[in-house]
Order: sequence, then C-alpha cells, then structure tokens
Amino acid sequence: MNQGLLDELASTVGWQRLLVDPDRLIAYGYDATMGYRGDPRAVLFAETEAHVVAAVQVAAAFGAPCIARGGATSLAASAVPPSGSLVIDTNRMRKIRSFEVDRRTAWVDPGVVTATFRSYAARHGLLYAPDPSSEAAATIGGNVATNAGGPLGFKYGVTRDAVIGLRVVTPQHGAVVLERGRDDIAIDLLIGSEGTLGIVTGVRLQLRPLPLSRAVRAAAFSDGPSALNAVVKIIEEGINPAKLEFLDDVTIESLERSRAWGFPREAGGLLLAELDGEESEVRASARHLDAVLRSDGAGLEGVDAARAERWWDARRGITASLAQIRPAKIGEDICVPRGQLASTFAEIKRLALEAEVIVAIFGHAADGTLHPNLLYDPGNPAEQARAISLLSAVADAGLRAGGVLSGEHGLGRVKRPFVGRSYDAATLAAMRRIKDAFDPAGVLNPGSMWPD
Repeated sequence: MNQGLLDELASTVGWQRLLVDPDRLIAYGYDATMGYRGDPRAVLFAETEAHVVAAVQVAAAFGAPCIARGGATSLAASAVPPSGSLVIDTNRMRKIRSFEVDRRTAWVDPGVVTATFRSYAARHGLLYAPDPSSEAAATIGGNVATNAGGPLGFKYGVTRDAVIGLRVVTPQHGAVVLERGRDDIAIDLLIGSEGTLGIVTGVRLQLRPLPLSRAVRAAAFSDGPSALNAVVKIIEEGINPAKLEFLDDVTIESLERSRAWGFPREAGGLLLAELDGEESEVRASARHLDAVLRSDGAGLEGVDAARAERWWDARRGITASLAQIRPAKIGEDICVPRGQLASTFAEIKRLALEAEVIVAIFGHAADGTLHPNLLYDPGNPAEQARAISLLSAVADAGLRAGGVLSGEHGLGRVKRPFVGRSYDAATLAAMRRIKDAFDPAGVLNPGSMWPD
C-alpha cells in the first residue's frame, strides 16, 4: 500500500479515522487464532456505510488488499490481515437500527456485539439463536462472515437461518441491499464467505419467541465413543434438544483445573443436554431423554437452573481453560455425519497418541461438530512441530468420515491448504468465478479461504 492510497482515502473519510502508527498497528495484526500474525499498513475506523464504500473503492483502484475486522474472534485466522493491507474496522458501527417485536425482526449494524444483541432481544421476549462461544466479543457482522453457529445450532439453526436481509459493499457493485425471497442465492453466497466477496454493513435478522420452559441434564460416560454413540440414539429417538454438547476427559480436566465447576473428573465423556419449549413438551422430552441415557448406561444427573448457567459459562470458556494443560493450541473444527462421530473421535485420539500430542475434543454433538484442540507448549519446539503436523491428519480424518473441513469456524488461513482435498477441480473453478464476479481485483481478504 502506498502513500497515494492513504492520501486518497483521507481526502474522503478524514485522517482522524485512519491509524497508521506502526506501534499501534501491531494490535490489529492478530485475531484469536494462535500462531498467526499479519502486518497491516493502516486501519480505517469506519462509522458509516459510506466510509466502507470509500475504502473498498480506493483499495480496488490501487489494487491494495483490504480486510474487514469486527471482534477478531476468528479461530481460523480469517481476520489476520495480509501484509501491507488496509483493515476496515467496523466496531464503531454498532447501532440497532430497528427492532420490531410484532414482526420479530431487527436491522443491526455489523459492529453490534452478539451477546449484547441477544440480551436486548431477550428483554423483549425474543431469541437470537446463533450463540458462538465468543459471543461476548464477536459481532453480528463476524457472525455473517463465518456463518457462526453455537450450541443452539441443531434446533434453531446457524446465522444463515436467521438472516433475512443484508447490506453489503463489494468492489464490483458498491453498496447493495439484499432481501430474502428475492436475493437468496447472493445472500447465501455472502454468508460464510469470510469477507472475501463483500463487507457487511447491515444485517436484517429474523428472531424467535423465547422458550417458556427448559430442563438440563448431564450424563457421564466411561469413554468418549460411548457418549457420542448416545448422541446418535437420542436423535434417532426423535428427541429434539436445544443443546447437546460433548466434552471429553481432557476438556473436563482442563475446566476443573481452572475452577471447581463440579464436572465429573472421572468421566471419559460427558453430554450436557438442554431441552426447551412449552412446559408439558419439556417434561415429556425430559422423561424420554432420561430413559435413553439410562439405557446406554450413563450416569445421569438433573441440573438445576443456576448450576446449568454455571456449566454453560464453563463451556464458553473452554478455550481459556485448555491453557491449564498446555499454554498453546491449534483449534480444529470439523463436522461429520452423526453416525461417524464416535469413530472419528477414536481415530483422532489414536493419531494424537501416535504423534505424542495431547488433544482435547469437545463440540456441538447433535449437529456433528467436533472441536479437536491440539495442545502444545511453544517453549518445546518439537512438541509444537508435532501438533502442527497433526492438523493435516485431523482434517483428513474428518473428510474420510464424509464430513467437511469446518462446522462453524470457517476456513480462513488455517484450513486454506486443505480446501483442494475437499472439492474437485470443477467445483473450485466455479468458486473462483464467483469470487471474480464480486471482487475481480482480488483485494478482499486475499490469502483467506480461497486456494491458489
């Protein structure tokens, strides 16, 4: 990026909205992914859609890479800026533009924090279902960029299922307004594209009524595969849990080392289930669930509301707790058919044992998502190298099981090298044509997601 680009951009948005100090720019070279760092040339603190339009147009004219940044909670390095790039920070765009309780819809800016919006909706008796673990910092724009999900994804869907309209800025088309029922294909292409097709400047969301009743169960198993096989049986029995989370023994140990949460340390695998809906429906489903779990030999426990909230807080904090085992990690994210959960879990544990790497595995088991976290000590170069080399084998294990490379984190820079294993040449060529249609100069988040 040259000085001419900055001068051109400053003439439109003002120097006061640009950050070019190298020392302060260091903070914008990272996201939540360990081991990845970028080197941006400048940051624009966008406050309006017009600022984003100006930035994207100038970047395209100069052929300079640019990348949107929200909460920077990506675990796939999709928010790590390319060298010399312009970072378009949308965190100042955080207004709830409209909120219609009767229609259960809202228009929000991309910088609205997920947890803040979920709380706002709840105060009005409504549910915004996507609930990534990073919701305290993650933004709605970031949710759209990665098609974020969370524990509620199985029953209520992920971000794509909640989005009914978008405002987006692309190099080819400028600011565009898209609506469900008219522009479904474009909306579905943009959601999950990690900012490589366009930068979100507004989101229209469809909300749901808050459930009236809930019940939580915790079921401990002797080993991980037994717990994951129980997941298959639960779904086959027609039970529709709001949440069904799996934690393995390493994950449980890390949580208990970080704080006395009360998880059963002797368990080889734990299922944490939540049911919600009408009170009579929840009671009937809870009885059915209890019977299924007992038939599978689980140690079953009802969990009161206060304890359930503590345990869900613990679930959201797993990433931090894993440092109790090793200081650093590579956080994987694969999604496989439910019937392959147990065998995939066992294969990853076997591969990790052979590689002498500690792996913690947890995830949203109902929809087939597993998060294998490869733990290592950065002060031990040999252990770090073994963990990095294991990443490829974990990706292949998920693909062999009939799964996909990502259940919710996205591909980013972490999984970009494996994309060619997941799609044939014709499909990749079609994807490239889509990219060219939105971003012919290739300035939006280059190096993320799209293979060479």
